[in-house]
Amino acid sequence: MQVNIPTRPRAGELVLLAMALLLLVEMAYAMHWRESGYRARAVLRVAVPGHEWMQGAPAHLGRGFEQELLDAYCRENGLAWKRLTPRTWGEAWGMLESGQADVVIGLGSTPPANLGGCVVPGPAYASFNPVIIHNDRRFGVRTDCELCEQPILVNANAGLRAALKDQGRELDCSPSAVVGNGLDIVPLLNILDDNQARFALVDEGRFRLWQPFYHRIRTSRTLPASIHYRWYWRAEDRPLAESLTAFWARMDKSPALADLYDRYFGFLPEEADTFELAHLLRTVGTRLPHYGATIARAAQSSGIDPLLLVAVLYQESRFDPGAVSKTGVRGLMQITADTARLLGVDRNDPHQSILGGARYLRMLHDAQDPALDDDTRWLFALAAYNQGPGHLNDAVALARRLGGSGMSWRELKDVFPKLAWERWYKDTRHGYTRGFEAVAYVENIRYYHYVLRGLRELRRPEAQMLATAYVGPEGEAARARLAAAPPAAPGPAGADVADAQ
Repeated sequence: MQVNIPTRPRAGELVLLAMALLLLVEMAYAMHWRESGYRARAVLRVAVPGHEWMQGAPAHLGRGFEQELLDAYCRENGLAWKRLTPRTWGEAWGMLESGQADVVIGLGSTPPANLGGCVVPGPAYASFNPVIIHNDRRFGVRTDCELCEQPILVNANAGLRAALKDQGRELDCSPSAVVGNGLDIVPLLNILDDNQARFALVDEGRFRLWQPFYHRIRTSRTLPASIHYRWYWRAEDRPLAESLTAFWARMDKSPALADLYDRYFGFLPEEADTFELAHLLRTVGTRLPHYGATIARAAQSSGIDPLLLVAVLYQESRFDPGAVSKTGVRGLMQITADTARLLGVDRNDPHQSILGGARYLRMLHDAQDPALDDDTRWLFALAAYNQGPGHLNDAVALARRLGGSGMSWRELKDVFPKLAWERWYKDTRHGYTRGFEAVAYVENIRYYHYVLRGLRELRRPEAQMLATAYVGPEGEAARARLAAAPPAAPGPAGADVADAQ
């Protein structure tokens, strides 16, 4: 009879067994992350100081560019995100280093050198130049030497300070940078606007958002450096790093990212036309009291933002009730004779024109593809208001024929001008149209709407007139104040230019 006597495993065998078990656990862990797409973490902690790209400021046309990007990432990975609000960029990088934050949204800031390989940079999805700005009461940069002779206000953004230092090396001098750790762009612009300093250095991406509300501040010189916007995350958190790397590989240069950028920033001019802005404010200030109650009624009945109607009125007729275009459209809302008959309004009566034009614009909005988001439906409706719904449909069809989706205004901005060329319009249903005018028309209205909303949300004095376009106590109080006030002296709001110093 044979008896098997059990023997104890040797120490080396135990070590091998433990290593094998650890390897199996690690493989299972890695497979879990690949399959779940980083779902085990419930909340993504995001550190970013106050910034317009995060908050949608100053006009709040949406939740914010960065918030929508975070929403997209978290939807893909079954996460929620939580914003951490450090006061400075240095504090944000400290949160990432200590593990209190998972991601820092850089927005032009770069990690300090001591973080080294601990941080993974995502791709730069936007890049801007640093710009030196000045108040038009003083001269801009006249000579290179002035960059080193005059103090230049700059916040604590390391990228801006490095750009200024590089410029100094090229000029063989040392620019005098006045750095304030708590000096964000708005107080910096206020200092310049009050003529308390001559120069400041800002990043162009932020300045373009604020320039319409600071008419006296102009770009004086553009520096050659680039300020990159990108996300950063911890290298040691491998599942997160892999997940974010995969997300940005899909998003970088994707149509979705381009559409998002166009939605928030695509209508902004490279340099604000201060005389046009002054004319907008002067016209709205003098004409809106006559039509505010009608605009409020039209906005309420049609469900259109009153300030969008104000922007359309300014674009269409500059609030001139007798306006007549070369194509024969008439009145405040520039309605054709056929459309006026359809709506049953007298297009030469300013109040009927406003009410009828708002109703027609709502009809065009409701006729758009329900699959479009509401912002895009309004942009398509505005293009149809300008060139007709048939030509809009031709542009959508052409966008699809050229490989697009036909579902974004960014695509139509590229396609619409082609309909003025026979090569492209000969195969369309409705033929030639001035598509370049449709693009300019919609972009102008988007810009005016942005300016008007920003004035209202920033509570600027110029925005008091805008309250007359609203129903309810606010509108009634504003109209009562205007009725009791003496007439204002004519003059361009903010257009005067003082002598340079």
